[in-house]
Amino acid sequence: MAFAQNIRSSLISLVLGVSSLLLSSSVTAAERITFNFPPFGQFKIMVEDLEAFTSEGEISAELAYYLNRLPAPQRARLPELLSTPLEFDPLTISKFSNSSIGEMVIKNFGKGIRVNVQDNGFYALRGAIIAAAFDDEGLTVMNLLRQFPLETIHLDLKVLTKYLKRGTILSENQEGINQTWFPENTPQDKTLKHHQTEVSTPLDLKTPGNYSWNKQTMVYRNPRRPKSGYFDLYQPLTEQTVPLVVISHGVASSRQTFAYLGKHLASHGFAVAVIEHDDISLEKFDQFLSGTTKFPEPNNLIDQPLDVKYVLDQLEQQSNINTQQVGIIGQSFGGYTSLALAGGELIADATAMECKSENYQDVLLDLSSLAKCTFNQLNKSHLKLRDRRIKAAIAINPMAKIFGEAGMSSIQVPTMIVAGTNDLIMPPVDEQIAPFSWLDENLDKYLVLVKPGTHFSFLQEGLGVLPVPDTVVGPSPSEAHPILKSISTAFFQLHLNQRAEYNTYLQSNKSDGKSKHLNQLDHKAFDFSLIRSLNPIQLQEIIDH
Repeated sequence: MAFAQNIRSSLISLVLGVSSLLLSSSVTAAERITFNFPPFGQFKIMVEDLEAFTSEGEISAELAYYLNRLPAPQRARLPELLSTPLEFDPLTISKFSNSSIGEMVIKNFGKGIRVNVQDNGFYALRGAIIAAAFDDEGLTVMNLLRQFPLETIHLDLKVLTKYLKRGTILSENQEGINQTWFPENTPQDKTLKHHQTEVSTPLDLKTPGNYSWNKQTMVYRNPRRPKSGYFDLYQPLTEQTVPLVVISHGVASSRQTFAYLGKHLASHGFAVAVIEHDDISLEKFDQFLSGTTKFPEPNNLIDQPLDVKYVLDQLEQQSNINTQQVGIIGQSFGGYTSLALAGGELIADATAMECKSENYQDVLLDLSSLAKCTFNQLNKSHLKLRDRRIKAAIAINPMAKIFGEAGMSSIQVPTMIVAGTNDLIMPPVDEQIAPFSWLDENLDKYLVLVKPGTHFSFLQEGLGVLPVPDTVVGPSPSEAHPILKSISTAFFQLHLNQRAEYNTYLQSNKSDGKSKHLNQLDHKAFDFSLIRSLNPIQLQEIIDH
């Protein structure tokens, strides 16, 4: 009975607290919220009781039954969650809700938040979202309730329980990462190890190299795009032919996002092309958020890797750049781009075919599943985007699960995956660690786990347009930049310039996963672990531990 009571409390907590999760897409009910909880029967929460609780702090006897089963911190935050508006332009919300991705997200919410016991709540939810967004009060939970066109919302606890379970799994996975790759060290031990390795390290790779460089902004043309794009080329001042590194950004970023890394690698003797992908750029998302342009379409799964191909074609005219010896770095969606160009294959599967079915609920907390669903809209069952000029790839916080085991195992060039242990956008186990385990065991492969890295830890600060809370951003990204500078320098010196002496920087101790030469990095804000080998069976043992 204690177990049943715990489950019951969790579900009640989910029903009352789901508002905060749904603020960006959908919410609860109009006059009453009903849900069936076998074997206890049918329950309801009156909207007017929530209204009085939110505005006046009054608690009816019926509402008290549910509030008393919430943890005290959640109960204290509930009025704020119900009344805080979503700070987006109404046109932005309207455009997103009418985009193909927005429709898919709302329909999946509608499977758990229904207009009756059987029918999806999509149309009612979308209408209420738009109406509340344009109302003077804005898109709050309580205002959404007022705009909802029906008297009753029916919650499907089976669907909502799945999302609750998904959240629990993400939390447990994070604990597994910490226990396996970041065991607790005493401050004395850590200080001693740091001091010993610092003395024996021949080079400090986080500092600029010996090359001066110049920068020029160039134009490229992807014929599938409506207009030309830009990239910044950083070139070392040398008469020698140098290898090329391409940098591909993620959603709502720009070629300024990784300018710091482009400059650093150029100082170490690499030509660096930092590409701006117009359709998902910082400027485009600024326009989208202000309601002046539409949401990006699924064809970016193809077009972003093709942007890189056309930049490489253009740079083949540069006599002092070796475009047959190219490395690529990408972050988030750019990480997907890196893996696709390195040989990762998109393969439609049974899960993708179920995207529009009523029993599919993965896309709410799984962006790779959402992207896999949009891949199906392109009417392709198999897609190869590999560019044989790419000889080494780094993917930072990548959307990698989209490839699946078969797609990842087709990569044949040295590959490094960088994951933040606290990444809520691309959860590390699903999106980076499992895909790393799918890479061929004979491949030169590297997994760099950064604690407490987030999805924003390697970006340039002050450039974002998305309203991301500080708790989601984590420690100052500038504190993580030295890690990326060091590992990318060593990785490309080894795999593009074939300088074997840099291999020592990319070896890890079997006991703790630390690189003995890269432990020179400042660990005040971040720690990291370097893994060279992991298979799916080993990963499953870690998850099940």
